[in-house]
Amino acid sequence: MKRPLHDDATPVGRSRAATWAVRAVVGLATLVSITLVLAVVGFFVVLNSWPDAFDVSPDEPRAQATASATASAAESVTPQTDGLDGSNEAYRERHGSPEGDARAALSIPAVEAALSPLATGEPLRRDAVVAALSAAGFDSFDVTPETTTWGDPATTFGVGVSVPGGCVVGGIAPDGVRLGAGGPIADGGCLEMPTH
Repeated sequence: MKRPLHDDATPVGRSRAATWAVRAVVGLATLVSITLVLAVVGFFVVLNSWPDAFDVSPDEPRAQATASATASAAESVTPQTDGLDGSNEAYRERHGSPEGDARAALSIPAVEAALSPLATGEPLRRDAVVAALSAAGFDSFDVTPETTTWGDPATTFGVGVSVPGGCVVGGIAPDGVRLGAGGPIADGGCLEMPTH
């Protein structure tokens, strides 16, 4: 049986304050639900656009995404930073000079000659990259870890070789080597730390 309504449309036995409290709780619950749905949708949009940032399709293996990222790093020796992210990325900035960078660029052919024989189209191993650089006479270099950020075995590697004038940096993938020259990063090495 329905309760009779007063002339102000409030059910008998319920105060206006209680009615507004119920409306506020229902409104807040609706707002939270909408926010949650938008957050989930946003997460999946970002997740699906992540491969686009590395020019790979979602169906390609993660190792190829790492290869694309390594190749992108080799093409742009000095990372671009915008806005507030620039202050967080300062450790990546290369500190060199035009003269030093030009001097470091003279070592690119030697590093490329050491690494090119490994680019046979077959998956690479980190120890082979390290051995090739050591055999070529480089004593100060960095090679990215043998596992990807996902924990899978890496088959492409970033390299940073300390040379007169600065660094030769880039990457090696099964299909080739891409290198550039520049000064060391603010952290002091040629490659950023693996945890970055």
